[in-house]
Amino acid sequence: MKVFLTGSTGFVGKEILRLLQREGYIVVALVRDIDKAEEMENVIYVKGDILKPESYEDYLKECNAVIHLVGIIREDRKKRVTFDKLHYEATKNIVDLAYKYSIKRFIHMSANGTREDAVSDYHKTKFMAEEYLKIKGLNYTIFRPSVIYGPGDIFINMLNGLMKMTPLFSYFGDGGYKMQPVSVYEVAELFVNALKEDASIGKTYSVCGKDIYTYKEILKMINRVTGRKVLLFPIPEFIIRIMVKLFGKTTWFPITTDQFIMLTEGNICDDDACFKELNVKKRDMSEVLSTYLK
Repeated sequence: MKVFLTGSTGFVGKEILRLLQREGYIVVALVRDIDKAEEMENVIYVKGDILKPESYEDYLKECNAVIHLVGIIREDRKKRVTFDKLHYEATKNIVDLAYKYSIKRFIHMSANGTREDAVSDYHKTKFMAEEYLKIKGLNYTIFRPSVIYGPGDIFINMLNGLMKMTPLFSYFGDGGYKMQPVSVYEVAELFVNALKEDASIGKTYSVCGKDIYTYKEILKMINRVTGRKVLLFPIPEFIIRIMVKLFGKTTWFPITTDQFIMLTEGNICDDDACFKELNVKKRDMSEVLSTYLK
């Protein structure tokens, strides 16, 4: 099987690419920067722009399946990097091509919390992308992961990096926002196993990790895994809300408006169907963190 993969040089994309390659798939990987591509057997890199379908159309039409991962966690409107473009428009482009060339199998990366009445623009545009995919009649599988962690992740590594620089570290409110992070290894296995499992066709899966933690508990876990003794203290939530309102649209502030909304909403799942149906075992978060945090 020949698989067209977007987002192949990203955090999740690299792991999915490695797993596809190990399992013998021929992968056509769309990249913006060839220099970031890792040379691998049975991997064909295509330099192109997801927003310019003509740059990869001739390669995609020869494939049997699509795994679409492209997405962003924060906007940069000065560079025209927006949720609408990278979540909805990008998905529409590649779905339209898959439909045009009768490439039925389409596996799509969305996000936990995606829904029609979402508050954040991040989730709203993810929902728009999902709905467009569904109406085109492809044999889709949609995954909605919670926070994804692993070597090269953004969230855990950001927290760890900030905690390295100070003996004191603040958390928002009471730190009780619930999260259920899932490792990149589990996510990659789910995507690749879905290619082989027809029972996953037409399904939208929530994807969460083994255990539920509060935000404060995750900070304590980072402390424990790294052997540091950073003192944690609370900052009233209303102060963070004011700061996010003032600076949440900038590129330098550590948390965006949408990220703060999603954090306070919580990020957990009550459905393990994808793990059971696709035969993927959940990993222990502290064990995985110990392999890459320092």
